[in-house]
Amino acid sequence: MKVEYRCKGCALSDEHKQLIEDRVHRLSKYLGEVDRAEVFLERSSNPAQSEKVHAEITLRLAKTVARAKGAADEEMAAFDRAEHKLAHQLEKLKGRLLARSHPHHRVDKAVDPSQLDEVPQIARSKAFELEVLDPETAAIRMELLSHSFYLFINSLTQRSAVVYRRGDGSVGLIDQAEVLDPS
Repeated sequence: MKVEYRCKGCALSDEHKQLIEDRVHRLSKYLGEVDRAEVFLERSSNPAQSEKVHAEITLRLAKTVARAKGAADEEMAAFDRAEHKLAHQLEKLKGRLLARSHPHHRVDKAVDPSQLDEVPQIARSKAFELEVLDPETAAIRMELLSHSFYLFINSLTQRSAVVYRRGDGSVGLIDQAEVLDPS
């Protein structure tokens, strides 16, 4: 297993690197050997943030990628939080994979897949009129509403679009593609 380290505004001693490698290697008990692990630690200089160090662990396994983030005042405490979240994710995934392979959960080929209970149920439905906005205004409205996304009609393209809060705190834009005339 290869562990790659990236540190921004902080440094890891060789002892800490060895400890991190051992603990990442222990995560292989969930889904098998880890092909590659990436550990990113960043110390923030923003005085408004109570937790100064952010850690992100990415594991690349044979058929999946798992990622978790954690924050704390010190490097190893942030790593501990991210590792705990990652272990929880891997444990849930392992449980799902084992349950799927159990004979009671195998789907008979004669069963219609539309009749299975595993189809996600819509808990709530909402309809509203879309406003024509530019993406910057839509991002501001999303922030004012404290939502994680905002659906609108892009005034630049006249097609539906979504602005959304990304995991790193920035804002992303998804714009509907232009429909090509098949004739």
